[in-house]
Amino acid sequence: MPLLSFTDFEAYADALAGVDGLMRVTGPVGRAWTLDILDAGDVTAMLGVDGAPALYNGLSQPGRYVVHISLPGSDAFMQGSATADDQFVWFAPGVEVHGFTRRQSQFLALDMDAAAVVQRAREVAGLFDDHIDRTYAVNVGGAEMAPIITLVTRALAIHRQTPSVFDEPSVRRSFSGQVIHALLRCMVLANPEAVRRTRGRPTLPRNEIIRLSLDHIHKSIRGEAVIGDLVLSAGTSQRSLSRAFDEVFGMGPHQYFMLERLHVIRKALREATPGDTVTSVCAGYGVWDQGRFAGMYHRTFGLHPSMELAMALESWRANTTARDKR
Repeated sequence: MPLLSFTDFEAYADALAGVDGLMRVTGPVGRAWTLDILDAGDVTAMLGVDGAPALYNGLSQPGRYVVHISLPGSDAFMQGSATADDQFVWFAPGVEVHGFTRRQSQFLALDMDAAAVVQRAREVAGLFDDHIDRTYAVNVGGAEMAPIITLVTRALAIHRQTPSVFDEPSVRRSFSGQVIHALLRCMVLANPEAVRRTRGRPTLPRNEIIRLSLDHIHKSIRGEAVIGDLVLSAGTSQRSLSRAFDEVFGMGPHQYFMLERLHVIRKALREATPGDTVTSVCAGYGVWDQGRFAGMYHRTFGLHPSMELAMALESWRANTTARDKR
């Protein structure tokens, strides 16, 4: 979806995903109201830029969790409290949403499928239902919020430039899983008392943890699972999982996942045929940030993915010509 620009603030308010409500302008309009939207299935990400100070009253939609993040330079209040870019406001489904701004402000909003959130909250993060089903500000500090803001704004920028990247189901699942996992991680950090502690869980042998983890990692690379659910699939704690990978592979589980995906994509690029592109090959394995991936690829293999693809296509043409001459 292209960047939406509105001269009418009511149309702008109607376009917001995950909430239904009314906006009231409280000051002069100084610029267009713009909304950048990325619908990735379980998560819809939005970057909103208000054209004027305003107030908002509404309800979050049933079956949807909503997160609001104020961006630097804003002067915004949500649910009666000032907001900042070192926190996010978590809204449960079907609750009242109240807010206002004192100047032209901008924000990120995340509209999330409730079933996807609840499953990961229960099984992966271990959060109690009554904790995620309330509305409150999650204060974790700028160091924890910065990667989330970067993740979402980077995805929106890539979507504006190359919308087709997010047509691939594996990319949509990957991005949605990253967002939900990052938010729940912050909730655990901010409220450790809300985490369900499982007592008496039998300890799995290290080899079994590795076996289950590798199976999940390969499913995640193929787009059949979400890497953020690795702890659940491994049937152990994050600490035990990290220790097992460090002992067996000398690196953490996420680093192993990134390395394995690099090698799988390298193989796919080297087996490419006419019509394949770096974007299409990478998207098939859930990669949507091509720039970041290209840098990792170059650091690992000493050449860029585009060069790998060009060499493979040249080899394909040479082999095809040789066969035709026989």
